[in-house]
Amino acid sequence: MLNIQEKKALTVALIRKMQNADSWTGETHIQKCTYFLEEFFNIELNYDFILYKHGPFSFDLRDELGALRADDFIVMEPRRPFGASFKPSKRADLLENKYNNLIREYDRELSFVVDRLANKSVKELEKVATALYVRNTEGITDNFKIAKKIVKLKPHVSLEDAQSAAEELSGYISEVDN
Repeated sequence: MLNIQEKKALTVALIRKMQNADSWTGETHIQKCTYFLEEFFNIELNYDFILYKHGPFSFDLRDELGALRADDFIVMEPRRPFGASFKPSKRADLLENKYNNLIREYDRELSFVVDRLANKSVKELEKVATALYVRNTEGITDNFKIAKKIVKLKPHVSLEDAQSAAEELSGYISEVDN
């Protein structure tokens, strides 16, 4: 399990990679990317996620983002009309330099998640992250069954969109397995 400072360093590194990929880097994007790091790649960040309005959400991670702001490792920038984005502060370099080996150790996973998720819309993130949530919590591997469960949990998601999200997740799994 990672210690508190290591978790902070990986979170800041994730946010930096997201910013470098021109992601919105709002809280929802950070939440879903972190969820994938923890649940898809089994990186022991130890955030407790629940199924919430836009898919898996961690109040612990929300608190961590607040702590990172308080420690001046990240800053929040208002971006009209949709809310705020996070970005690493100048002070974040100190944390990233101290944990550079750890960040390099997880670079493949960070890059995978950012490349596939960081520029998705909140609605797209909700579906694919919920597909992973269903797969992991229910132990369901069949895409159609995952899709049906998504629709049951989130009736505003169409069966077609849920099926597409489950297939997208399966594609990610195939990529990692190869």
